[in-house]
Amino acid sequence: MKKLPIGLQTLSKISEGGYVYADKTKYVYDLAQDEGAYFLSRPRRFGKSLLLSTFEALFSGPPDPDGPPQGHFKDLWIGRESDYDFNRTHPIISLSMSSSTNSSDALQESILKKLKKINDSEKLGLDITLPGTDLPFVIQALKEKYNEKVVVLIDEYDAPVSNNIDNPGLALKNRDILRDFYSGFKDTDKFLRFVFVTGVTRYVFMGLSAGLNQLYDLTLDEKFSNICGFTHDELDGCFAEYLPGTLQELKRKNVLAPNATVSDLRRKILDWYDGYSWDGETMVLNPFSLINLFRSSKFTPFWMNQDPSAKLLTALLAKNPFAFTGDKLRELTEKEVGAAEVGTMEPVPTLFQTGYLTIDKITYATNGSPLYHLRLPNEEIKPEFIGKFANALKKYFKKGPEAKKDSFRDIVEYGDAVKLTELINSIYASIPARHHRPVESYYHSVLFGYLYDMPGTAITLPEQPGSIGTPDLVIIFDDGLHVVVELKYEKRMESVPEEKTLLGAKRQKKREPTETEITELLNKLAKEALNAIGTKRYLRPYLARARQVMTIGLGIYARGRSLALMGSDE
Repeated sequence: MKKLPIGLQTLSKISEGGYVYADKTKYVYDLAQDEGAYFLSRPRRFGKSLLLSTFEALFSGPPDPDGPPQGHFKDLWIGRESDYDFNRTHPIISLSMSSSTNSSDALQESILKKLKKINDSEKLGLDITLPGTDLPFVIQALKEKYNEKVVVLIDEYDAPVSNNIDNPGLALKNRDILRDFYSGFKDTDKFLRFVFVTGVTRYVFMGLSAGLNQLYDLTLDEKFSNICGFTHDELDGCFAEYLPGTLQELKRKNVLAPNATVSDLRRKILDWYDGYSWDGETMVLNPFSLINLFRSSKFTPFWMNQDPSAKLLTALLAKNPFAFTGDKLRELTEKEVGAAEVGTMEPVPTLFQTGYLTIDKITYATNGSPLYHLRLPNEEIKPEFIGKFANALKKYFKKGPEAKKDSFRDIVEYGDAVKLTELINSIYASIPARHHRPVESYYHSVLFGYLYDMPGTAITLPEQPGSIGTPDLVIIFDDGLHVVVELKYEKRMESVPEEKTLLGAKRQKKREPTETEITELLNKLAKEALNAIGTKRYLRPYLARARQVMTIGLGIYARGRSLALMGSDE
């Protein structure tokens, strides 16, 4: 029997050690044919690291000069049936961002050490001091040394952020460090042969898409929906030898009936660990849970018990249990299922990307755009999710009216921009329509009045002068938390098409903007406000003495329609 690859993520170890391996090299071949740059989002422990190891082995050339050029691939599809040139060797930059995520200084130092290690081992002779600045020089030097274009493989590119999603201050600092580093890919296309980046969350690639202009997202590409995880055929093929023994052991433990068959076992396995889909049609099993099932002969939520995102599930359900009811999981656009950004904590896309929700089916809008319908994947996830959901509902309905309203302080500390938007909208919505005034200063004054002298605040400063500009609000809390708020207001947005009357004279007909247009405007205004805080250096007076500085960009439309985005200190 082939051994079970518990904890193994390297193709060479799996090949040489006689371990179970699901042959994904047809996908690898299809991608490696082009000089492309690709991104793939999948939940943790779904085989992303092994996939990158496969690419690394492919581009490294034959491991043994005296052996077959196919090396570890000789018994796999790509070695048997493809025309791939295994003799060609490319320089490779292989990085994993999964370590050193507990502090921003450790992350910065970790990235610097990775580049210095490449510089020293390859004897490039570069002076590595700033990761983002020096990355393009490393890439160019490798290209010139080997006279071959460079392969870049980045595993868990978002881990320093997604591992700290419950600590928004650290998550935002780590995001900025990664953004600076990934921006180093800009203008390196001519030196690159192939780029593959994996992660859990998309976070608009945290600046990676700006550095790699042609980064193609494979996450929802139906041609590659089975690139990670075990298909039904792979369950039957790779684990055929394990099914009879596991059946007998589960009978002995009274998990299955004495007359149960392999087919019964297979159905139970699919109920527990199958159900993940990225195209709404084909299903894959969770590889981590499946391997551990055959190792232990018991049905347990292996993946959930080991996944650091489990605490995120509890937090999101506790914050807003109604985000997962019925219509919230249906007809989501591609933008909506990918809308996870630091500071927004959008619950549905975040849990889809982390593996707690999956695609049930895909329908299409009248313009041909796909609409995604989500569901819970399987019996490993359902009981935990439903249990936490029920507890969250109980706690919600037990709260009194005041307790249900999270304070401004709590919302900001948690980094929940969605909840903050709801709070600010409720403040402005409580004002009678006749009292609204179409000027930014009015909404600034209302917000200042609400935030002034809150419990726990040392001082609230309106329009405090700075070296370059004046932020609209600065709130300083007793424990050292500083909050800098900038507002951007738009009085009116109307579409005014020209029309002809029967007499030929032109007239203008006003049209109220749609909800989509208003949302897009508010998002634009909030981003402008958040960017203004950075470009005008509003934070500088507070960085030295603040425990933490949070930033809020607030977009406001007529009668107080608002949207908030959040950031953190530099």
